[in-house]
Amino acid sequence: MKTKNNFDSLLREYKELQLRVTRFSYIEQQLINAKDKLDHELVLYKRLNKFSNQALTSSKLEDFLTMSVEGIIDVLEVEASAVLIIENATGNTLFFSESLHLKNKEDQQRVVFDLMNLSEIVGKSKSLVISSRRLALLDYLSGYSDAVFHSAIDNTLNISVCLIGLVSEKKAPFYEKLHDKHETIFSLFTQQFLSILTNFYQNIKIQDQIAKISSSEIELKKLSLIATKTKNGVIITDEKGVIEWVNDSFVNISGYLFEDVYGKQTRELFDNFIVDYSEKKKITKALKNKHNIELTLLNTTKDGKLYYSQIEIIPVYDELKRHINNIFVIKDITNEVEFKAEILRMNSRFELISDKSQIGIWEWNKSINDSTWNNILINQYGADRASINEGFYSFWLNSIHPDDKKQVMDNRDKVVKAEADSVVQDYRIIRQNDQSVRYLRTLTIGEKDAKGEVIRLVGSSIDITDKKIADEKVASLKQFYESILNHLPNKIAVFNKACELIYFNEAMLESNPFWQDYLFKSVYDVYIEDTHNQSVVNKLIFHMQNAIKEKAAVKYEDMVIKNGTEVELLNTVLPFFNEDKLEYIILSGVDISELNKIQKDLLKNNDELQKVNSELDNFVYRVSHDLRSPLLSIKGLISLIDYDDANPDLQEYIKLIDNSASRMDSSIQDILEYSRNSRLEVKLEDVNLKDMVYEIFNDIKYSGNSNIDLVYESNTEDHVITDKFRISVLLKNLIGNSVKYKSHTNESFVKFKLSQKNRMLTISVIDNGQGIDKESLPKVFDMFYRGCSNSVGSGLGLYICKEITEKLNGTIALKSKQGIGTEVKIKLPINAL
Repeated sequence: MKTKNNFDSLLREYKELQLRVTRFSYIEQQLINAKDKLDHELVLYKRLNKFSNQALTSSKLEDFLTMSVEGIIDVLEVEASAVLIIENATGNTLFFSESLHLKNKEDQQRVVFDLMNLSEIVGKSKSLVISSRRLALLDYLSGYSDAVFHSAIDNTLNISVCLIGLVSEKKAPFYEKLHDKHETIFSLFTQQFLSILTNFYQNIKIQDQIAKISSSEIELKKLSLIATKTKNGVIITDEKGVIEWVNDSFVNISGYLFEDVYGKQTRELFDNFIVDYSEKKKITKALKNKHNIELTLLNTTKDGKLYYSQIEIIPVYDELKRHINNIFVIKDITNEVEFKAEILRMNSRFELISDKSQIGIWEWNKSINDSTWNNILINQYGADRASINEGFYSFWLNSIHPDDKKQVMDNRDKVVKAEADSVVQDYRIIRQNDQSVRYLRTLTIGEKDAKGEVIRLVGSSIDITDKKIADEKVASLKQFYESILNHLPNKIAVFNKACELIYFNEAMLESNPFWQDYLFKSVYDVYIEDTHNQSVVNKLIFHMQNAIKEKAAVKYEDMVIKNGTEVELLNTVLPFFNEDKLEYIILSGVDISELNKIQKDLLKNNDELQKVNSELDNFVYRVSHDLRSPLLSIKGLISLIDYDDANPDLQEYIKLIDNSASRMDSSIQDILEYSRNSRLEVKLEDVNLKDMVYEIFNDIKYSGNSNIDLVYESNTEDHVITDKFRISVLLKNLIGNSVKYKSHTNESFVKFKLSQKNRMLTISVIDNGQGIDKESLPKVFDMFYRGCSNSVGSGLGLYICKEITEKLNGTIALKSKQGIGTEVKIKLPINAL
């Protein structure tokens, strides 16, 4: 039966490990599927989110340009940046920079000339990484080793724009080498920058034009002419808000034709045009008070299509400050709003994936032979960014397990040399923080240029240490199980979900040889074909059906003939389910013929043993009781002797007789208490421990040659539910020992402490008596052990205390130092009647 239990336990562990492997495989596949999204969204979020959010909220050109130079540093992670805008018609310039450390206007002018020279060399509308060799040819910028540069011309606005991000030679080791990836990111950055800059200049131009024509009707007509050319929608009303003119851009944006709105009040248009009622009220109030107002609105076209617009209302006055017109400038910002919303959605998705996936992402640039890592990958290697001083690539090489390094580098070289497009490999690393060995599964992909040469490696990393350990355990357990099955005396057979026999061990074949002819056949076919063993198979089918129905193991006994002898078998039918789907049915049989015989013999022997124990207990009790009667008679006769006039020697002999009789009586009482503790069942009742302690102490406190004090302490109820007889014997022995072996040089005390915690009652008996030497401590609970020659007891006291404590399901422990004192601590469960 023990072997059977071990097998069941191992089988359960095997199933649990199978389920864990399945879960690990499922999680691994989920993480790999999440990788592609993470690659794309990681770059967009980190590089563009901050700048885009700030730029879209900027209302002044100066604020926008300041944000832009800061944005170049944040997005590209460079040391310094600059933006130069040149008005081609006038030659006027706007220059903004960050961290260039310009000492005076002369330094600024030198930078402007350098940017203009670069613009001529590089060309327009292109983002490029500028090498240190080319920067060395410039004036002020020659002190920088790395730069990314973009130059563009807006013919509509007639302006030229230069943007640059820089890393100095002095601080180059602290920054990543700029390469193709930065060109791509910078190109996206400049597109957003130029789009917003164009809107600023168009708005400025419109404002200038409106200011110029606001003094007369002629100027108003000029404004109308200009308004027809702008991409922004323009509405012009009279002072009462009646629409006089709209430009083509308004028609394109809103879908309302000039004849649809001409001569109508603006409020009539806005009732259909503007979605939010509260925004309509703001516009009405601004028109009434003749105030400038600028709002972002959700609008509908004539066809009912939603779009976002930015509307600015400008009241126009003549020379006499009379209100003569209102001008509405309407800019379609749907793309900007949707772009901002997409950035926010990307932000949310990235944070969710980053928290859940635990995929490390890395990129290796061939030109600079170094890598960039995300934080998850850094955590996998047990490091932090500040501690990786030698660069990620060198750090990675040093972290690879020495035994795996050659294979890892060979596989990596295959991708670098374009011999393979990608490589998936598992290898070990040594973590930096705890030097533990971890298993990683990595994907490496080569990115090629137009010539087919690999210029960059990108990849991902997943920590599979737990899965690896689980796989090794599964493999080890599989080998272990196979060994067990091949050597077990148990009869083992395995059936699939169709009840077809797929495995049996030698023990099963030995007891049921007919199974050999029915491998891979259904038990139902066996029942039909094998008429000699139909009863055995029929019983098996019946219990298999019950086990499958109940989804639990079913046991039954069977009888087979082995070598002409009847053999009793205990069979177990165990159905194995995986997520409520039946996969296997395991039949296990064990020969219980000998076990049944042994069990019968044990029952017989047990009855005889109980009879002998009972007789022995009665014998001890009767003998002890019979021995005590003559002792009490001796003590009674001694007490009647008047030996005051007897000679001193006779008095001494009489005292020795009395002491010997007392010791023998004490020993007999100990034996009776031991016998009673062994024979009687525990009887629970309410006991007042405080009263019992004081009663015991008062009975024995004067048995020594000097006084002793009792200290009683309790933080719980004095009433407990326990066996009154046994607890009385227990306390009498412990308190009696403290009194017997009290110190004769100090003021003696015995302290009784009662406390309760976690459903356990703790009783401590502490004294400052003679104590017990170190050599005797391990033996104090042994039967008949007396620690020293002056011991006056039978050596059964502490032995009985231990027996009583165990009978009450408690524990007892003793600490003592010779000459200092003794502490006995008893812990008993709290009972209830």
